[in-house]
Amino acid sequence: MAITGSVSYGQATSTAGVNTVGGWKGDRNALNFVITEDMGNGKKAAVALQTRFNASVGGVNTGYVSSADGTSGSTTFEQTKLSLADTKLGEVAVGRFTNAMGVAPLHPFEDAAQTTSPHQAVNGRLSGQLQYTSPSFMGLQVWGLNAQKSANNYMGSGSGGGNSAAVNMSTATAGNKNFGAYGVNYTNGAWFAQALAYNDLMGVRATKIGASYDAGFAKVFVNQFNQKDDLVYGTAQSITASTGVLAAAAAVPSSMAAHKATEIAATVPYGAFTFMVGRLSTDKDVQVGVADTKVTKYAFGTTYALSKRTQLQYFASVTENEKGTAALNSAGLNNGRSQWAGVQHSF
Repeated sequence: MAITGSVSYGQATSTAGVNTVGGWKGDRNALNFVITEDMGNGKKAAVALQTRFNASVGGVNTGYVSSADGTSGSTTFEQTKLSLADTKLGEVAVGRFTNAMGVAPLHPFEDAAQTTSPHQAVNGRLSGQLQYTSPSFMGLQVWGLNAQKSANNYMGSGSGGGNSAAVNMSTATAGNKNFGAYGVNYTNGAWFAQALAYNDLMGVRATKIGASYDAGFAKVFVNQFNQKDDLVYGTAQSITASTGVLAAAAAVPSSMAAHKATEIAATVPYGAFTFMVGRLSTDKDVQVGVADTKVTKYAFGTTYALSKRTQLQYFASVTENEKGTAALNSAGLNNGRSQWAGVQHSF
């Protein structure tokens, strides 16, 4: 059995100017347990479990909720993956784990508050998943993914992409749906590319195409996300905070309008330093029914390697949307500046 993990600790400042201590993002304070059985003839079976914790208090990370009942901090493991792999036939994996969309190396800032792709990561880890990944052939690899709606009443990974972790999606006007996605990856030396399409838990269709190129002195990332339908839980509905039930209201605070989002980012190594920069822009207003919510977001970061496994880190972002409404927080796109500074050790 292999045990790995990381501990991240520092101070974060939100766009509202609130300071907190803790980790940069959820999976930076985690323990991973992996058990692999070599069955011979190119066949392997594996179990991977990941538990996430709050570095400042040592407790369970309460930023996640149970995807079944919405209870905060009630999950023993944030990821549970059982996989069977064959070098000739590919891999089949089931459970709750970071899927083929989530592991693609296309976003240097990942899905933290300071990223330039905050609303694109929400479907990167779902419950009740069944995923097939083919063997690689001339650099090409295809994959398909399904997640059962019965295991995803709530967005377990937290609010984002117009979703709210407080809402039972099965109570929405149209009810939640089974999630389905498929895509193709291409790897060739310094190049990586991915194209995908999905129908999410609310039936919203989206596509994404992205690529990265490592030139040695710098690595460049380009992505375009195309959400083809409005994401809404109902017609002019909002969340009743005490119950998590939808109620009639004049606006839709948790929503995401159909739009295209283009992200350009780069990382530049220099000695023990790595510098990062990114920019996101949307072509349309991103909040349903609210004008002047087109978004531009910039992100900046620096890491300094004290050793192979220990880094000093600083990340910051500036988000500019015309309306400045806090409702865009459910998309990770609310106005203002946020930052995080701290240290991370991996083992």
